Amino acid sequence: MTATSSTLHHRAATLRALATAIERTPATTLQQLAGDDTWRGDRPLLCHNVLVANLAQIHSAADDLRAYAWQLERQARDLDAAALQVPALDTGAG
Repeated sequence: MTATSSTLHHRAATLRALATAIERTPATTLQQLAGDDTWRGDRPLLCHNVLVANLAQIHSAADDLRAYAWQLERQARDLDAAALQVPALDTGAG
C-alpha cells in the first residue's frame, strides 16, 4: 500500500465515521418527538414540513459522505493495483 493510498483509505474511514455520527445525533429523532402541539404560531404544519425537509437534507449529506468515501476507496485500490504493476527498477550494479 502506498502512502497516498493509505491516506485515501484513512480519509474514507473518517468520512464514513462522520456520516455515522451525523445519523446518530439526537437531532435526527426530532421528527418522532414533534407533534402539532410542539410548535408555536399559526402554522405548525409548515414548521413540521421544514423539519422533515431539513432531516432529509441531513440524511442526504450523510449519504453523500459515504459515496465520496467509496470513491476514495476506489482510487486507493486503483493506486495499489498500479503500484503492483510497476516493475522493479534496475540499480545498474552489475
